[in-house]
Amino acid sequence: MSDSYIRAGHTRSGFSMMYHEIFDLYHPYIGDTATLIYLYLLRSRNNEAGHRDLGKAWRGRRGMAEKFRVSYSTLKVIDEVLQVVGLIRIETKPSGRGRDKIIYIVNDPLDRYAFREIEPHIIEGLARVYRSDPRAKSVLGKEKLNEIADRDV
Repeated sequence: MSDSYIRAGHTRSGFSMMYHEIFDLYHPYIGDTATLIYLYLLRSRNNEAGHRDLGKAWRGRRGMAEKFRVSYSTLKVIDEVLQVVGLIRIETKPSGRGRDKIIYIVNDPLDRYAFREIEPHIIEGLARVYRSDPRAKSVLGKEKLNEIADRDV
């Protein structure tokens, strides 16, 4: 990996960097909104080395639904899409208020070589999501939608 370069001038902390693979490899499959949600979760992820919550993000569905103007049901589809491609894993724990609390385990994207190795499995998984929920058509990436829709599962 090369050193990152930020132009000279006033420098700040509190910024996020993004892997190129997100737009080059994942976005054509997962679409705009899922990409945006993933980047938001990645920005919110605990990156403190040695911390027991390393890799976890606590962003509630209500807040994300309001922030990005998507429905709860669409967020559930996005969660499923992001899990299929391996960008997140979801854990739940009792909140004591009826509904379980959602904890997102936010993964870094695979590099190009590793992604290409599992790409057929990703397409199969996304085809299952596509067939199981009609809302998936509006979530999945338009560049690869036909390939996903045509896949037999």
